Amino acid sequence: MLLITVFTTVNLYADKFTYNEKKLGGDFKLIFYASEKDKADLIAHQTYLLVDSLNEIFSNYLKNSEISVLNKNGKLKNASFQLAKLLQLSQQAHLKTNGYFDVSVKPLIEFWNKAEKRNKFPSEKSLIKQQKFIGLNSVLTITNSDDIYLKRKSQLDLGGIAKGYIIDEVYAFLKKNNITSFLIEAAGDIRVFGSPENTDFWNVGVSATNSKNYIVALKSGQAIATSGKTYRFRIIEGKKYSHIVNPKTLAPVSHNLTSSVIANSAIEADYLASTFNITMDKDEIEKIINNHKNIELLIFNKHDIIFATSNFFKTNNK
Repeated sequence: MLLITVFTTVNLYADKFTYNEKKLGGDFKLIFYASEKDKADLIAHQTYLLVDSLNEIFSNYLKNSEISVLNKNGKLKNASFQLAKLLQLSQQAHLKTNGYFDVSVKPLIEFWNKAEKRNKFPSEKSLIKQQKFIGLNSVLTITNSDDIYLKRKSQLDLGGIAKGYIIDEVYAFLKKNNITSFLIEAAGDIRVFGSPENTDFWNVGVSATNSKNYIVALKSGQAIATSGKTYRFRIIEGKKYSHIVNPKTLAPVSHNLTSSVIANSAIEADYLASTFNITMDKDEIEKIINNHKNIELLIFNKHDIIFATSNFFKTNNK
């Protein structure tokens, strides 16, 4: 979750319109400039319908969503283009993050949810048994006809990537409708286009808590996402753990660090923010950064910056 402040000023050529609805588990905000209110209202309405249609495919909270049907039955015939595409992108993300980002960890998440309810740390033996149910390369098969199959007892959770995908789809939709300046913010993840005034940047405030705020200038097309346990966490035997689980150690993240990623798409920012909240090893971080283009990373807590790429606060530089 990202605490965000957006700083905008008046656009001399159009009116600013702001919309906000509860979507994807939080606020889904649109800020854009248009010359006519009726047109702006219609585009915002159509945008939220698009968000709902995609959520009905990807949401693990909706029993009849495509991903829920796949998880329940272990297979899905003639999957939608959107689901097949997102799962293929998830496979690519899995590869480019050296296995740290893995949407097949749902059985592991549920395992830790049960441990939280019992308030008892699981035995190493019971934890190791979960290994056979995860690992995206081994549990997921997608055929050329978009039939999807899962290994027995394996399930997928798209929570670390679907939001970014949806933001990018909204981004494309707004551009198609000739909106030349806009900001999309979904529960803290952001992507921008154009500018809020006669400048090149959207100024966005990023923080782990209300007490510390960093200002980042985003160029047109850039996205930012943040991940940490500030708002979503579990407590087991008195110790606080993140909602994020490390697929390599099989354990939830236990540090107090927050990671923010700037990328040229919301989907990359989304899954990389989760990835960099899992691995704190600098060598691993560098390898993953090198597998991507134009990525900027900030790892911080309420006291200090732990790691930052050289241009995180200079994304306006050419």
